[in-house]
Amino acid sequence: MTKISDATRAAILEAAWNLMAEQRRLDAGMSEIAAAAGVSRQTLFLAFGNRAGVLVAMARHQDTLGDQVPRMRQIAATGADRPALHAFVDAWLDYLPLVYPVAIQLETSSLSDADANAAWQDRIFSQGVRVGLDRILGQIAAGGGLDADQDPARLADLCLSLLVPSAWRYLVVERGWTAEAFANSRHTLIDALLAGAPHGKPTRCARPG
Repeated sequence: MTKISDATRAAILEAAWNLMAEQRRLDAGMSEIAAAAGVSRQTLFLAFGNRAGVLVAMARHQDTLGDQVPRMRQIAATGADRPALHAFVDAWLDYLPLVYPVAIQLETSSLSDADANAAWQDRIFSQGVRVGLDRILGQIAAGGGLDADQDPARLADLCLSLLVPSAWRYLVVERGWTAEAFANSRHTLIDALLAGAPHGKPTRCARPG
């Protein structure tokens, strides 16, 4: 791929983000992104390869603009107990409202848009939240912090299901929960998951009053 200046790269990725966040235009093509950034379409292809490359780079660029993702990475690198897991979740929940306008589009479009799916897989699985959860839970298990029959990878999947943008969409956007109520519920449910279920029976959560 062709090397472009850091300023040009940032302009392209910010233009792509603005199209998708402010105008809800996840379907924006290479020509439209190029025009918004003030560069040629050929520049985008040479610098990023294809639209999937733009979307992945766009999401990764957004990660560099605040402290939440570096916090998550630092916690995941060394975290080996339940407080570390909750700190990791808190960092993600600080970040989720900021990236939600694009994150929810990536999640919902990932089933039908291969480029969106590439960015979704990269940010949530390959380089993102799922990796951090898996690492922390693996370290908790290695330290004897989980029951012998609890699979850290399975627990990571279950925890992730509580933290995806669609969970935020349903409870906060559609049902009117506050961000604090959403966060508290995630911590409560994660604690319940880690507590395990006696005698192999599934844990039942009480229905909200």
